[in-house]
Order: sequence, then C-alpha cells, then structure tokens
Amino acid sequence: MKVFGFYKSKKYLQRVMFSIMAAMVVVLVASSVSNTYILEKSVKSIQEESNLKVLSQIQYNLSYMNDIITRLSSFVYRDHFLIPLMFNDDLPKMDLIRGHRQMSNIMESSSFLHSMVVYNKSQSKLYGTSSSLLLDDGATDQRIRSILLESEQPQPTNRLIPMSLEQNDGGIDTFAFIVTDSLKPFTNNQSAIILFIKSDWVFESLKKMNVASDRDQGEIYIQTQDGMLFSSDPNASLTNEQDQVRVKELVQTHKIEENHSAGFFIGTLAGEKEMLTYMDDGLGAWTILYIQSYDKLMGEVTKTRNQSLMLSGVFLLFAIGLSVGLSYKLYNPIEMMLKRIRPHLPDERQDGSSSKDELRLMSDNYMKLSDKLNEISSEQIVSKYYIRRFLSDSQLFSDHDMRHLIEKHELNISVKDQLLVCVMKIDNFADYDNSMTGASKKLYNFAIVNIAQEIMGKHFPCEAVEIRGDHVVLILSRSVSEPAMLFQQVKQLLREIQETIERYYNISLSCGISDIISQFSYLSSAYTQALRLSQYMIVKGRKAILTSEDIKGNLMNKQVSLPDVIDKKLTEALKKGQLTNAGNELEKAFSLIAGMQYDDMIRAVSNLAWVIKNAASEIHDNRIVTFSVDLDYIHQIAQEKETLEEMYLSLLSLCAKICEGQRPANMERNEMMLETVKELIEQKFADINLSQQSIAMSVKLSSAYIGKLFKENYKMSITEYINEVRLSHAQALLEQNNYTITEIMDKCGYANQSYFFRLFKGKVGSTPKEYRMKKSIS
Repeated sequence: MKVFGFYKSKKYLQRVMFSIMAAMVVVLVASSVSNTYILEKSVKSIQEESNLKVLSQIQYNLSYMNDIITRLSSFVYRDHFLIPLMFNDDLPKMDLIRGHRQMSNIMESSSFLHSMVVYNKSQSKLYGTSSSLLLDDGATDQRIRSILLESEQPQPTNRLIPMSLEQNDGGIDTFAFIVTDSLKPFTNNQSAIILFIKSDWVFESLKKMNVASDRDQGEIYIQTQDGMLFSSDPNASLTNEQDQVRVKELVQTHKIEENHSAGFFIGTLAGEKEMLTYMDDGLGAWTILYIQSYDKLMGEVTKTRNQSLMLSGVFLLFAIGLSVGLSYKLYNPIEMMLKRIRPHLPDERQDGSSSKDELRLMSDNYMKLSDKLNEISSEQIVSKYYIRRFLSDSQLFSDHDMRHLIEKHELNISVKDQLLVCVMKIDNFADYDNSMTGASKKLYNFAIVNIAQEIMGKHFPCEAVEIRGDHVVLILSRSVSEPAMLFQQVKQLLREIQETIERYYNISLSCGISDIISQFSYLSSAYTQALRLSQYMIVKGRKAILTSEDIKGNLMNKQVSLPDVIDKKLTEALKKGQLTNAGNELEKAFSLIAGMQYDDMIRAVSNLAWVIKNAASEIHDNRIVTFSVDLDYIHQIAQEKETLEEMYLSLLSLCAKICEGQRPANMERNEMMLETVKELIEQKFADINLSQQSIAMSVKLSSAYIGKLFKENYKMSITEYINEVRLSHAQALLEQNNYTITEIMDKCGYANQSYFFRLFKGKVGSTPKEYRMKKSIS
C-alpha cells in the first residue's frame, strides 16, 4: 500500500512511466507483427520459386514423353505392314495377319504402350492388339468409338488424350495418341493409328515429384482444356466436378490478370485456403497444377508467430519492469528538486497532496523566483548604471552624493578606503567581435565580469562592470600603507583571472592598473589612466599587466616621429632591392617606436607604412615587369595589428615582396631571352639543322654571346642542352615500342647513327636497343 500511495502521489512520474510503457508495447507489438508479415511473405516467395521449379521439371518431362511418342507414331504410321489395315477396302487375310503380327512386334519393343488400334475409314473398322478389343463382345470397340470416333468435338492429333479403356469408375488407365496423315483434328472420316499409352508411364514423373513434395503437403494435377483434373494419386481430393470447375475458374482468371502462362496465387477450394501454382505444359493441351494446403504450408509460420508473441509477452513484462526503473531514474532529478522546493511551498503542498503535478509546482515556484530575480536584476541595472557614471563623469558628483548612492544601492565600494581601477581589455577584439553572435558576446562578457568579481572579491571590496563590450573595469577598495605590495597582490589576482578565462573560454585579456586614488572624484581619471595603460600591450604583448611604472620611459619620451634618414635609407634599399638593408632600417625604426607614447607609436607606424607604399608605387610605375604587392593593404597594418611585433613582421614581409621584384633590368632581359632559347629548342629539337648559330640568328644576337650567357646560367652549353632534350625524347619513344630506331633518330634530329648511339650510351649507360629490351622486359 505504501508503494501504491507513493506512485499515486507522483502524477508526473505516472505520466512518464505510462508513456515509456506504451512506447515499449507499441514497439514490441509492431516489431512482432512486422516480423511475422515479413516471414510469411518470404515463405510465400520461396515457395513460389520452388513450386515453379517443380512444374518446370514436370513440363520438361511431359514434353520429352510427347517427343518420344511422336517419333514412334511417325515410324508406325509409315509401316508398310500397317498401311493395308488403314486404307484397304477389301483386306486380304495375309495382310491382316501380317498387320497384327507387326502391331505385336511394336508392342513388344515399346514398354510404355498399353495397346494400339488401327482405324480403317473405308471399312469403319478397328484392328487392335488388345485382347479385350477382341473378346469383350465389342465393349472396348464401342468405348473407343464413343470417345474418339463419335465424340461431339473432333479430337486433337499428336496429343495425349486421357481416357479409360478398362475402368468404369471414371479413372484414367491410358492416354490415347491419334496419328493421321494431317495435323487437323481427328474425325471418323479419316483413317488413323491410335496408340494407347500406359497411364503409369505418364504419371511416373508426377509420382516422383509428389514424393519430393510430401513435406509441403501438396498434390500435382494435370488439367485438360475442358477443366478435368487428373492426378497420379487415386485418392486425390480435387476430383469432383464442382472442385474442377472452381479450379478452372481460378486459374483462367489469374492467367488473364497476369497475362502469363505460369503463376502463383492463393485461393479457396472446398472451403479450404489453398496455394495454387500453375504452368502450361508447353504443348498447348494441358495445364500443370501444384495445389498445397495454405494452413499446412504456413504451419511453421504460425508456430513462429505464436513463439514470437510469447517472447513479446515475456519481453513486455521485462519492459514494464525496466520502464518502472527507468522512469524513476529519470524522475530522480525532479524528486531532488522537489525536496529543495517543498520547504518553500505553502503547507498544503508540502505533503504532495496537491492536485497539481510536480512540474506545475516547480513552474509556480520558478515564476515566483523569476519575479524576485527581475527585481534583483532591475536593481543590478541601476547599480551598473551608477558605476558606469562614476567611471565616466565622477567629477560631476559631489563626494556626499557618491557616498549616498553607494550606500543606497549597496555597492561593494568602500567609502573610507583608497580606490584602485583595473581595466581588462579583450585581445584581438576585432576577430572576437566578428566570430561571435550578439548572444554569445553577452554570455562571455557576463562570464568575464562574474569570474573577475568572484576572484578579486575574495581579497578586496570589488565592483565589476563591462563597458563598450571590449573591456571590463574593476573598482577595488583597500587601505594599504605600502602601494607596491598592493600592486603586486592585484597583479597576481589579475593573472589568475586571465588564466581562468583563457582556460574556459579561450579569450586573452590585457590589463592596465591605475594609480591609487583617495577621492571618488578621481575615479574618471583613474579609469582613463588604466584604459590608456592597457593600450601599451602594443609594446609588451598580449596578456600584459601594466602599471604606470612599467611604461614610465614611454610616458617621459618626447620623440614623436622617426628621423628622416631612416625613411630615406629604407626607400633607397627598397628601390635597389636590398632586403637586408631594408630590414635593418625597419628594425631601427621599430626600436625607436617602441619607446614612444602610444599615439606617437601608431602615427609613426602609419607614416612608415606610407613610406613603403610610396616607394612600392614608384617602383611599380617604373618597372616593365610588374610585381604582386597589395599596396592598398599597407596603410591598414597599423589599425589591424595589435602589437609592434606583428606590425614589424607584416611590414618586413611587404619589403621582402618588393625586393623580390627588384632584380636588375638586364637580369630580367637575360632571363626572358634564355627562356626564349629553351622554348625554341623544345619546339625545334627534331630539326637536324638546329644549332647554336641558328638559335642566335633567331634571337638576333651573336652566337658567342648567347652561348656564354646560356653557359653562365645553366652550367652547360646550348649544344649540350639540345642533346639533353633530344635524348629525353628518344628515351620516351623507345619505351613506347612503336617506332624503329631509325625513325626515332629522325624524330629527334639525329642523322648519324654512330653519333646518336655514342651520345645515348653516354647519357643512359646502354645502347638504344639494350635500353628498349630492358624496358620491355621490366
């Protein structure tokens, strides 16, 4: 009862539990049903394929039998001993004897023949080998006449016709095969030979197939054109006229729908669900049927379905237990929250008897807390507003007003101790601003303010506020007799703040610390000083923590620009393409810039960038061959880079690009000329007359000059280079194995075979023939 009462009071737990249970039940049931459906469909597909294979084999057997009988009938019909029996009007006795003897010989030579009959149209008489035809007072004769000779419909020739010669119960004991001189349907107006085939011989393959298919509980039938069903099993079930008509209707309907001579479907016969597979015999006379009991065939599927349902039931019980445990585990955090909330709820709700569920109770409590937080947030907005006003316009407030506002809004600023202002500025703020969304920036700024205030607040009365999104300001209160000790302690705490924020948010901060102030009216000046100090990270690098003592030399430096001699020497070095000299002048310039005040630093770097840009523009305008330098980007370096080191490296990289394009004009001309020579050789290497003299004439220079120039640059003569190109092409042609060596010499510009062989062996180490043989083997 306690357990029931526990769950009864947990309305949300009940919903979770029942939802999980319902989901598991649906999944298990759906899985079981779908598996059974897929299994049943697979069994049907496999059974259809198997049945069609069986029927294909039977079709082949029947076609083979019909072929054997057709050959025999062709031989029998042309037998000269039997011809008199068929066509003579007045049959001599000796012809009759010879005819009977020949029929006896044929019967003895063919084990599948039951009997044979010769029909003489002129005499309207039957001559046969069967003793019953001779001794039963004409009963057999009359039966043959009524079925084959006097039937309402002409009988087909060269086809097996099921009939009974000796049975009166409708059973089949033989198959008639009528042979005439034409392929037209047989009537009693033409002579014929009738072969009677033993039914056992025809049904032999059916019996074997039935034995093989006993496991499927099926029966194989032959259906004639008039719908009659014949089987090798005398006890076959579908032998009455009503069933035969039903089978014929089903098969014909399915043939019309599928427009195919073979098929598979499920139908109802004699009140039972049956699986029917059919196939034409290939001769156009019969249809082979394979009929199986659907329930027996699907017995394993039904058994599997029942087992699946039983297993689903077992798993369902397990799922119910699992859902209870899982629901309670999911509910556990809610229960823990309720334990914390209940003491703050009204008395009537603490016992859990409320009509509301747990989430509704927590929602109500959340709304109350939210209202309180809004009140607190409003107060914080007002507090942050006054802190920002103190930092920007402290001189507008009287000391009395500031004390009153601090006490009224409970600001964590001491009204009697000395104050210190720290600015923490985000490094690489441009990249940070571009990569973050507005919501992310608010979240990060909130985190930085809280982390800074928490760490610093452990040691000093502290207020923190974010300004302009790129920096956070801390106002510290502390009475310390030794300022140096105070600065040292604050630096350690700021370093801890930097490491914490970088570890969690990968954000780097640079810090400036103002001088100690003793009056509230100096807060604006202290903030301006700290912000200004933080800018000197341009010299000290990122994550710098700076006080006025750290940049005392910069503040006292009165130099506001670089000496003109540096600009002049830098310009000359760039125009001459002397990167080393340009780098030295650039290094001198930045060593002087590092000692200036912040504004003078930015101005000096910008001026230096303009000097380099002007020099690059002048060089660019006076050169024939242009060089790739982004001149528009140069003057942006001072604004985009944060440290002097980055500015120096960017400007040095630009100087390197400028100097790289400042090679002498004659060097450019020589390189262009030598490239032209190499292109000529590549184009005309197949020309036997190609030489240093012909090339010199093409480029309008003396042979000695062009030869000397080529030798100095490539450490080989023009003739040697021509041979290198020719021999490289010769190697490639030898590897293709499409040309003779003489043809290759012509294509590569050689007329003398011994000269070609000597050069080739000197380059490769083997003759052309050996080279080709080695390449073909490898």
